[in-house]
Amino acid sequence: MTSSLVNPEDFPATKKYVYLNAASISLMPLPVLRKMSKFQDDLGLRATAWFDEEVETNALEDARTEAAKLIGAEVALLSSTTEALCAVAWSLDFQRGDNVVTTDMEFPAVVYPWMRIGKEKGVEVRLARNREGIVELADLEKLVDDHTKVLAISHVEYASGLRFNLKELHHLASEHGALLVVDAIQSLGVIPLNVKDERVDILASGAYKWLLGPFGTSILYIKRGLYEKLEPPFVGFRSTGKPFELRPTKLTYAKTARKFEYSTSNYAAMTGLAEAIKYLRRIGIKRVYNYVLKITGDLMQSLSNLRGVRVITPKEEERRAGIITIRFEKADYMEVTRKLGEKGIIVSPRFKSVRMSPHIYNSEEDVSKASEEVKRITG
Repeated sequence: MTSSLVNPEDFPATKKYVYLNAASISLMPLPVLRKMSKFQDDLGLRATAWFDEEVETNALEDARTEAAKLIGAEVALLSSTTEALCAVAWSLDFQRGDNVVTTDMEFPAVVYPWMRIGKEKGVEVRLARNREGIVELADLEKLVDDHTKVLAISHVEYASGLRFNLKELHHLASEHGALLVVDAIQSLGVIPLNVKDERVDILASGAYKWLLGPFGTSILYIKRGLYEKLEPPFVGFRSTGKPFELRPTKLTYAKTARKFEYSTSNYAAMTGLAEAIKYLRRIGIKRVYNYVLKITGDLMQSLSNLRGVRVITPKEEERRAGIITIRFEKADYMEVTRKLGEKGIIVSPRFKSVRMSPHIYNSEEDVSKASEEVKRITG
């Protein structure tokens, strides 16, 4: 048996649990927690005796810099994937008769903003139907036309673990003059991703899943040329290029996607985001990717061999990432989730299935324990 990819001391919970739930909330490494705790202590105990404009600026700049290294482009920092997607949705110029294409198995945050806009502006939201968690490119092609404004989709689907080919999606969207808007919260941190190479127009991701970071922070990428045309739906002192000038007489936006930043932030969380990305980059995202694909592949194979268990996540490596979703012929998925939890194996019930999502702190021994326990419960 091989050990995990990291120092187990960085993840104390792995001594107690087989934690297979990164797709819900990942464990955070102790170095990230300590960095955030020190920041929050300094802020709470000393306030502006320590937290001046330089400290505030650097807290955000470090997170932006690390995120830019991760995805290959400048980003804005917001509080959540949902906030980022809503900000984008409300900044786009929709006309009655436009449509947005997405899928019926998306996380609600990827769909609801467009539904809300559709109600007000007469925009149709078209949902490609999944077949047991799988939506093929052809299913999307049937719905995209010259009135499509946005193709909104998760890079990796939270329910089934299906991974889309972003270049194929870009080609489909751009053929009809539409924008590709990607929720990357289930891929960023485990899949190497350069937004310019993949031709993504807009990308949003929170930090608390595969990025090993905290709640309260997210990144928003908008391609150059697009963000220059957009009017942010929320504005504040951070919307400007020089926020500390505090000029109430004139609103001049920052000349980057930072125009979508607008307020004071959870600075400790931003510090945690920066530290979490540094932690992953020290390991190497490609190395993370290879490791996670290996242990998920082993787990999928083991589960596939069990009687009455069916893996619905695609087997092909290029069509999956860190999520494995399984269904049962006879067992109840909620009961299986509960019984696994009683044995310290932490998973999620999703999509009338059991979802497992190992990360770099999991080992081959974890995979074996999980498979053996599923066999015992369902056998």
